[in-house]
Amino acid sequence: MLTIVLAESELEIVPGKIISHPSVINYSKQYNKRLENIILEASFHHSAIKYLPDSEKRGRPDIVHFFLLSALESISNKKGELKVIVHTRNNEAIYINPETRLIKNYIRFLGLIEQLFEKKIIAFEEKTLLELRENKTLENLIIEEKHDYVVSFSPDGKKVKLLNYLKNLKKKNHKNLLCIIGGFPHGNFHNDISKFSDDVVSIYNETLTAWTVANELLVSYENIF
Repeated sequence: MLTIVLAESELEIVPGKIISHPSVINYSKQYNKRLENIILEASFHHSAIKYLPDSEKRGRPDIVHFFLLSALESISNKKGELKVIVHTRNNEAIYINPETRLIKNYIRFLGLIEQLFEKKIIAFEEKTLLELRENKTLENLIIEEKHDYVVSFSPDGKKVKLLNYLKNLKKKNHKNLLCIIGGFPHGNFHNDISKFSDDVVSIYNETLTAWTVANELLVSYENIF
């Protein structure tokens, strides 16, 4: 079983500090949204985001969208061998039912996530598809998951060839892997991931997008396990 945690994802409701900014107000009118429900989005709220700490990283729900589209359509997920969790910068955890067929239209996806932040659960025909749980630090989230080896992906990690690396893990009988991928556009984790990882690795000599790392991992995992 493979669990992938998209960690410290830049997915959040517009902070109160900038909720009255013209770019946020205009967006709410254009898309008929309540101000208190709007997901921060750098493309739409760029002029407001610059007033926030870590402004260069904030407002990137598109990363979550691309990642989930890739992961949920993967062969591993279709075989029931994948669990996906999205962890946010504000320590929320979003648990995704593997049977979920995610909305491909980005604007509709934002609406779905806004609904999730408001209601905490998205269900269809009494089946929970998405669930948001609050107060989930990355460390506590990892402790709660069943795994026998934790691998974090970081440009600063030791360089490995992923296929060979997974072969070695299989030889050591590590069958339940939990892998951590950063859900932010660039920079480093806020958490010291080495504290709760068995290994921190890099699979390329340049920074890769979260969904590229996930795709490489999913294909290699399917080939090895």
